[in-house]
Amino acid sequence: MATSSPKLYVLPGSHPCATVEAALRLKGIDFKRVDLLPMTQLLAGPLLYGGSTVPGLRIQGERLVGSRAILRRLDQLVPEPALLPAPGEAAYAKVLEAERWGDEVLQSVPRRLIDAAFLRNAAAMESYAADARLPLPRAMLRPALPLTAKVMAIKNKARDENARADLAALPNQLERIDGWIAEGLLGGERPNAADLQIGSTIRLLLSIGDVRPLIDAHPAARLADYFPPMVGEVPPGALPSDWLASAARS
Repeated sequence: MATSSPKLYVLPGSHPCATVEAALRLKGIDFKRVDLLPMTQLLAGPLLYGGSTVPGLRIQGERLVGSRAILRRLDQLVPEPALLPAPGEAAYAKVLEAERWGDEVLQSVPRRLIDAAFLRNAAAMESYAADARLPLPRAMLRPALPLTAKVMAIKNKARDENARADLAALPNQLERIDGWIAEGLLGGERPNAADLQIGSTIRLLLSIGDVRPLIDAHPAARLADYFPPMVGEVPPGALPSDWLASAARS
């Protein structure tokens, strides 16, 4: 496909951005990744790609926002390999529903958990930008990490009660994903849209040291293998131990 140097606008560590990156690579589309600083998408996004969230994509004169919308358009521009079963197939609606659930329900879980962890260990935030080309030197950004963590937590509603509830609900969510894998809906040799949507979230969750043991034994953990290794990590010990004990008993 002839492209006019597509540009993908991302935040370092963002899992929906990783979803789109994986889809672009799967389809063999060369693109330029543009790393934004946290919260700058609220002002720069509307000018750059027409939205205030990430991912944003400019491709062939179009401006697209959001992982699901971008994946649908990529399937239109480059039909193979397809990210969805054919509309006539029985799995078509099921993959769409799993993708929707991954986007609308599961996607916010690591956001709030990692924000809760950053509030307790703001220095860990820098590790998620290890492969990013940032517009400012890291030494200049480092003093602002604690404030950035607070602003992100407010934006994502990462209050302690919300993050703790997310952690308690995670075991049942993992069981749901395991069921889709057992059904053959997820976890195939070639990823579909739901694999990418859910797998990017699992990958980010696995980067939180306190959360990783809750996931490792689940088949759902394998969905992270569709992606390169995560560059960032929150070391164990950031989240309160009583949260983890409650989740382990769920």
